[in-house]
Amino acid sequence: MPIPIEHVPAIAQGAWTRLRGELVRILGDNLIAIWAYGGTAALGEDATSFGDLDTLVVVRGPVDERTARAIEEAQTTISDATGVEWDSWYVLEADARRPEMPRHAWRDRLSESWAIDRAHWLAGRYALLAGTEPAAVVPPPTQDELWLALRAEVEHLERHVDAGDTDPFEATYAFLNGSRIVRAIETGDVVISKREAGPWGLEHLDDRWHPMLEAALRAYEGRATDEDGELLAGQMAPFVAMVRERIDTGH
Repeated sequence: MPIPIEHVPAIAQGAWTRLRGELVRILGDNLIAIWAYGGTAALGEDATSFGDLDTLVVVRGPVDERTARAIEEAQTTISDATGVEWDSWYVLEADARRPEMPRHAWRDRLSESWAIDRAHWLAGRYALLAGTEPAAVVPPPTQDELWLALRAEVEHLERHVDAGDTDPFEATYAFLNGSRIVRAIETGDVVISKREAGPWGLEHLDDRWHPMLEAALRAYEGRATDEDGELLAGQMAPFVAMVRERIDTGH
C-alpha cells in the first residue's frame, strides 16, 4: 500500500500538494502520474527535519520549452515559499514502461537510480499525488539491474572522493548511502532510505565507523557541528573504499 499523503511531514505535504495543483494546471491531459517518495515521504506527519522532496512525474508526451519553464518556475515559487528543496524527475510514459534508464523529459540526464527507485515504488514506498499507480507503469527490476545500479552508486561516491568533494553534504551522503549499499549487498534488499540506513550501519557495520555514522545522521537532520563535518570529510575516502571492497567481494 502507498503512503497516505496525509502522513508525510506537514511542510512537505503542503509543498507536494501545491506542486500537484500546479502540474495539473500546466500539464493538463499530458499528466499521467505524480509520485512522492524517498526518506521524507516515509518520516511521518510530525517530522520537522527532512531532506529533498523526491518526486517522479510521468508525462504522456514531450514537454516543450515553454511548459518546462512554467514547471520550473512553479517549483521555484513553492520552494521559496516553503523552504523545501526539490529533487524532481520528469519522464515520458513510454520510457517509464521500459527497464532501461530513462532520460529526463527535457534535460540531457539519465536516471541512474532507475532500478532502485522502481524497487522502492513497487514496495509501496511512495505517496500517490495524482494519476496512475507505479505498478501499472514501471516494470519490476531484476537482480542484475539492481546489482548494476548499486555498482553505479559506488562509482558515484568514488568520483566525489577522487575529485576531493568531501564537503559535509557529500560526506554525509557517502556514509548514509554507503550504508544503504552495504545493506543491499548483505540482504539482497535495496528498499531502505538513507535515514534508515544510518541506524542499520550502527548495528551491523564495524565499530570504527560508528562515530562517522552518528555524525552523518546529525548532519542529515541539520544538527551537525564543525567537528562532525571535519570527521566526515576525513573518513569519507576510507569508508567508500570499504563499500567498494564489499561490492567487489559480494559480502
